[in-house]
Amino acid sequence: MYAKILIQMDNFSYNKTVIVLAFVFFAIVGVFLAFTYETTFSIVRTTASEIIPNAIKARGEERLKNPPHPIKGVYISAWTTTNSKKIDEIIKLINETELNGIVVDIKDYSGKLTYNVDVPLAKELGALDEIKIRDIDEFIKKFHKNNIYIIGRVQVFQDQVFAKARPDIAIKELKTGKIWKDNKGLEWLDPSSRIVWGYAADIAKDMANHGFDEVNFDYVRFPSDGDIEKLDFPFWDSVRPRYELISSFFSYLGGELKDVDISTSADLFGLASWRALDFSFDLNIGQRLVDALPYFDYVSPMVYPSHYPENFNGIKNPSLKPYEIVSGSLRTWQELKATTTYRAELRPWLQDFDLNGIHYDKTKVRAQIRAVYDSGVESWLLWNSSSKYTRDALLAE
Repeated sequence: MYAKILIQMDNFSYNKTVIVLAFVFFAIVGVFLAFTYETTFSIVRTTASEIIPNAIKARGEERLKNPPHPIKGVYISAWTTTNSKKIDEIIKLINETELNGIVVDIKDYSGKLTYNVDVPLAKELGALDEIKIRDIDEFIKKFHKNNIYIIGRVQVFQDQVFAKARPDIAIKELKTGKIWKDNKGLEWLDPSSRIVWGYAADIAKDMANHGFDEVNFDYVRFPSDGDIEKLDFPFWDSVRPRYELISSFFSYLGGELKDVDISTSADLFGLASWRALDFSFDLNIGQRLVDALPYFDYVSPMVYPSHYPENFNGIKNPSLKPYEIVSGSLRTWQELKATTTYRAELRPWLQDFDLNGIHYDKTKVRAQIRAVYDSGVESWLLWNSSSKYTRDALLAE
């Protein structure tokens, strides 16, 4: 009997211990859940009210609400963006003259991107290895604070980085199968590659997220310099007309960027504008003005007088006749207005650099601007690869 009582007492003590431990366990769990709930709710509440809006704001600067028009801009290279003193000088020049826009390289001949573009393919190609603008939002904001319209320039089919990383997409030498290079030793991509098309569009979309007012597409053509008779294209069948292919690329960009908050433009050779009414003429590089007009906000023929050959159209030395060359290159604009349904405005690139021993002073630069206005065109851009411009050629603000 006594042993039985001891056993019952032991059971009671054991059960009591279990109950106490269970109570302690559930108490701890309850406190933990309460803490977790509060913490979770706090995180959710913070995410809803703070994190998401901040993430949206972090997408970047917005476009100018009331962009200036007409656009009168100058070009700066990717390396110029690393010189804060030079940037301040450019902003001062714009603020004190009739200028109101800037064109900055985002992807130049090297294929390297100027800022950390959020496009996976760019990282795969190695195009993000030489970032020059560390904070692209602050860079854009600096111009926007001065009401300066900012255009990002993207070279498309001339791209060393892309060609070396993806030789299967690069233009080859017909006999050797090696990557073909132009007279400057630069590689090119097959203009019919949809991967290249998508890459250009994706870069533009990322630029829009950071508040660029416009994306400018350059080198939207087949190669023109070098032994172009020995080209081997991995995709283009050499049968489809070049201009038809480039026109399809323009159409693709128009569709991809239709609902993206960024204006668009494309650069063409000056001769494409001079002979715009000759629809059989594409300079053997696929560029016709009529093909670009429906798909961009601006089309910019590069009407640099020094780039026209000697005795062109009866002009012995075109470099010495800036007014005549620019005027002749733009006169077809008025005729196209009457015959073509188009979207774009013409906005030519003008020369502000010396070449072949001929100095381009204020008289020659201003003669080009005057020819633009006399042709019924309002906007223009000045090019100098060193980002140095003739201040005396510009009207004071």
